[in-house]
Amino acid sequence: GHFLLQAKHYILETQAEDWPTQEESVAKVPKVFISYAHEDEPFKDKLDKMMAGMKRRGVIETWQDRQITPGDDWYDSIQTAMNDADIALLLISDDFIYSRFINEEEVPRLLERRQAEGMRVIPIIVRPCPWTSEPILKKLNALPKDGKPVITFTQENGDRDQAWTDIAKAIEKIAQDLKNT
Repeated sequence: GHFLLQAKHYILETQAEDWPTQEESVAKVPKVFISYAHEDEPFKDKLDKMMAGMKRRGVIETWQDRQITPGDDWYDSIQTAMNDADIALLLISDDFIYSRFINEEEVPRLLERRQAEGMRVIPIIVRPCPWTSEPILKKLNALPKDGKPVITFTQENGDRDQAWTDIAKAIEKIAQDLKNT
């Protein structure tokens, strides 16, 4: 019995060293929800690539609907992800604006959480569209700067990559601000 007691005591002592301290367990990684029309998947993929470093460094975690596994209830998965998110990125285009699901299910829920809980909702204008005519969108500060659509930056001279870099930096700053509050 004495050996067992010693072993139990040793296990508890060594495990206690690995337990997170109060400070460590409080600092949670902000979760980012990406809302986009499937026609804009190439933009979502580029954004995801631009955030890869942040994910690797533990600055953010991301969720987008391509993570729903076969057999899962897609509607419940989206609702859960929206409810768990700290930041929502809206990839804005005509297809986004005219998507019934996005405008009846996603955007109202995200804006409701923004109003009630201070969730950060960030429009990213990917293609030219009348987004400033949308009452729910025109109040939000958009990326890239001045709401200039990503696609209008030229690829050849690196301007589009710079636009994506600026977007990623803005997201990282918001995530860091959330972590520090």
